[in-house]
Amino acid sequence: MKKFTALLGFFLGLGLSLIQAQSTDVMLQGFNWESHTNTSGWYNIIKSKAADLQDAQIDLVWFPPVSDAAAPQGYLPRELYKLDSEYGTQAELVSAISELNAYGVKAVADIVINHRVGTTNWADFTNPTWGCWSITANDEWGQNGGNPCGGYDTGDNYGPARDIDHTNSTVQAEISSWMNWLKNTIGFDGWRYDYVRGYSGYYNYVYNSATNPDFSVGELWDNLDLNNTNPHRQQLIDWVDATQSSSNAFDFTTKGILQQAVNGELWRLSQNGGAPGMIGWWPQRSVTFIDNHDTGSTQAHWPFPGDKVMQGYAYILTHPGIPSVFWDHFYDWGLHDDIKDLIAIRKDNGINSGSNLDIKAAQWDLYAAEIDGVVAMKIGPGSWSPSGTGWTLRASGTNYAVWEKAASSESLTIHLKKPSNWSNATMYYWNLTPSGSNASWPGGTMQPEGDGWYVLTLNGPNCANLIFSDGGANQSVDLYRCGEGWYDGTWHNTQPQGQGGTTDLVVHFRPSTYTNPSIYFWNVDSGASTTWPGVAMQDDGGGWFSHTFAGAQCADFIFSNNGSNQTPDLNSCSEFWYENPAYRQGAETSSAASTAPAVLAWEHYPNPTNGAVQLRLELQRASPISIEVIDHSGRPVAELWRGSLRAGEHRMGLEVNLPAGYYWYRLRSAAQVEYQPVVIIR
Repeated sequence: MKKFTALLGFFLGLGLSLIQAQSTDVMLQGFNWESHTNTSGWYNIIKSKAADLQDAQIDLVWFPPVSDAAAPQGYLPRELYKLDSEYGTQAELVSAISELNAYGVKAVADIVINHRVGTTNWADFTNPTWGCWSITANDEWGQNGGNPCGGYDTGDNYGPARDIDHTNSTVQAEISSWMNWLKNTIGFDGWRYDYVRGYSGYYNYVYNSATNPDFSVGELWDNLDLNNTNPHRQQLIDWVDATQSSSNAFDFTTKGILQQAVNGELWRLSQNGGAPGMIGWWPQRSVTFIDNHDTGSTQAHWPFPGDKVMQGYAYILTHPGIPSVFWDHFYDWGLHDDIKDLIAIRKDNGINSGSNLDIKAAQWDLYAAEIDGVVAMKIGPGSWSPSGTGWTLRASGTNYAVWEKAASSESLTIHLKKPSNWSNATMYYWNLTPSGSNASWPGGTMQPEGDGWYVLTLNGPNCANLIFSDGGANQSVDLYRCGEGWYDGTWHNTQPQGQGGTTDLVVHFRPSTYTNPSIYFWNVDSGASTTWPGVAMQDDGGGWFSHTFAGAQCADFIFSNNGSNQTPDLNSCSEFWYENPAYRQGAETSSAASTAPAVLAWEHYPNPTNGAVQLRLELQRASPISIEVIDHSGRPVAELWRGSLRAGEHRMGLEVNLPAGYYWYRLRSAAQVEYQPVVIIR
């Protein structure tokens, strides 16, 4: 995907295109608990699978711990820079990673840094050499004459080895240097952090910042109360927050609920209409899985029911999050082709970590859902199939089935409401499916079709990635569309009403203490303008004032008390209501409103935030919801979430990847647009 840096248009904001990336990655855990016993050398086995992994559309392979260790599996690290281990030699490791890279597959290292063992005793650390100062003061070792060594542990104790003091700057520097060596010399692309409950997630931020990995995930495994699961997934989210959103987390909540649910309790898979695991709150940072070397394999500490594993994969490979496949299931259980088919469905339909989930059924014998409106799935013995036309069964097995929706025609027509300050409209497009060639920047010229709308039809694809621009500096964020659509800052399936012909734009203002409300405006598409502080507003009674822009659809404006106590720069392309400290757009939500708002309450925290945000919504009825961030001028700079939600309470984790500053969240729902301020700190 081509990246561009430019100023954005009026509905797209000023600054960079900063929507949070949605991952399409699928990971394979490339080992089990007994892999070190393979007489051919485990790295050689991984190398031999490179072509097959590419064919299966696996993006990441998680390697076992590579350093010399006191136990053959590698989880009691000894000499960090010594990479000849029970899995193979350093040369074989480098060769395996190079072969994966040649087939477009990235390698993830298992980073065990919570603890370490000595070379000949418990704490004589060599390669690199560390002294007693590197061990936490409350470690159970109890040596050094009974005197504490380093600083106190920032997490849980780990009995089999010495707990490392990550508050020590030398420890931080040497771990960072070792990890950069693994990346730059050995060839690793990302990190899987072991036992992160043993130290503060802040230090994962330190190491990610020092190494800039392509992928990062932490293992935070704690007890799960199936009758009260929210604290468990909140713990995962809190850890991601502690990493300053630099790392993903394995979604142990989803694993625990899912493996209980497939035993005749599939009702567990819906909580207030959303997914009950971490993917229900923060899917973009959730790595879902069925089993790993601890929960499954020969350890079997918390195994998924063996006869229902494919139901589990039908769930995680169609749902939001970043799915991880276990080596045993893929290569040793005879499920290779079945899992490969599910990955292909995910890839072919663009399912990603932030995809929209619409749960259709959740009862004891049936769970069913649609994802992004293009994939449908069900698990359990209960009968179900998606409603409507165009659905084709793509994969099925014992108690699971997955459908995909065929596009209605092999063409794609896109309409754009051109910003008033753009001289023309072009559309750049790529990733066309099922067929079609990518455009060259800035793409095809869109043709005017009246009332400010422009149109372009592509023959061949039904879906495409898109960027609108004026052929110059102004451009939209990266967009994606399947089927005909109208875009005016929000996608519509039909042309928005009230956009055609001659219209009047009306804006309303209810100040708290102003004696002489006025409005200053510019960039009005009817050509109207004024000089500061503008013109007096009409008194409509009840504390409300208004101004009508005759024949206009969009305008920039500022409300003030005849030049003092002014609002931020504002913008609207529809009827607009402003009442400090928040404002609504589209219809006043009073007793006079023709349609009651869908959202009863919403809140976000923390504020200020470093980028990670928790959002709570309470809906009185089902509604489409979109959440975006706008800058001080009222222009969008990031879209955080878009989809449909059912009535009830919803919680989600979001990530705002923007520079420090003062912004607003804009929430759109049925008959309602609302704003709340947020301060981003770095």
